[in-house]
Amino acid sequence: MTALQSRAPANTMLMGEHAVVYGQPALVAALDQWLTIDWTPLNSPDLIILSELANHHTRLAAITPHPKLGFVCDALNYFLPALRQHTPANQGWQLNISSDIDSNLGLGSSAAVLAACLVGLNQLSQQSHSLLELWQIGRQIIRQRQGRGSAADLAASLFGGVVYLQPETDSEAASSPASEPARITPLNPTSYQGLSLGLVYAGYKTPTADVLAWVADHWQDRPTERDALYHRMGAITQHGYQALEQQAWLPFYAAVTDYQDCMAKLGVSDATLKQLLSLADAAQLGAAKVSGSGLGDCIIVFSDQAEQIDQWFAQAEMQAWSCFSLPITSDGADMIVL
Repeated sequence: MTALQSRAPANTMLMGEHAVVYGQPALVAALDQWLTIDWTPLNSPDLIILSELANHHTRLAAITPHPKLGFVCDALNYFLPALRQHTPANQGWQLNISSDIDSNLGLGSSAAVLAACLVGLNQLSQQSHSLLELWQIGRQIIRQRQGRGSAADLAASLFGGVVYLQPETDSEAASSPASEPARITPLNPTSYQGLSLGLVYAGYKTPTADVLAWVADHWQDRPTERDALYHRMGAITQHGYQALEQQAWLPFYAAVTDYQDCMAKLGVSDATLKQLLSLADAAQLGAAKVSGSGLGDCIIVFSDQAEQIDQWFAQAEMQAWSCFSLPITSDGADMIVL
């Protein structure tokens, strides 16, 4: 029996944090760190999932959930009718999940495992869903489990490269269509070919759900001002996308800086992140901003000059910090025969 492997890349938000949850666009990149799933047929109707998070043994005919493997089990259950139809009665599957994605850096490991599951199951169950349709399935899974979510990180892991996501928008006008569907626009790889990225870890991370709860509480008495800030963040992201499309580095860096100003106003750029941003500013890199939801985690730095980020990381002042150069990969999730 043939063994197969699906894989998906890590990802990071270039612009769009916080605002994307409220319908504003996001610019997201796939990174050259990978999560893989080896799919091995079994001579029994079992389903065995082996991973660093947990091991799980259940039956393919009736998959029991596991608290640490939620996205994996949800994806399997979504495809289960078609998977069973195309799997012999006495055959099961073993999934070996491995990852070189650093889970401390907020690089979308959950989105990567979901993307790898979706492309693998799409082939194993002999379906022909497009990447957009797989993203829509994944977004449904994310929202069923988390209550909300833009699935921007999933878009990057599925499509690869840099993608511009415009979430669906609900219309408030009774005479207008109820909503506009989400749109995913992959950028031409030549547009980001000369862009280098780096991450500097603050040494701690506040869970995203806690950050979102803090922001909601912090702004609860100023909803109009908050909505105006999110709208501005959306406009900045659109400008950044247009600049990156044209490899217009100075306007792109200006958009990154403007977005960081909004993150600071939102209240998620704490003292450690401000210190790191000050170091990046002194190094005269292209631009830098908080990466992810903030209140810890990382800053992300940008440069169009080869080796500039690595040279900065090598300086004495940066030796106390965990620094990572992470190339953008144009490859997205895929499936191969081993």
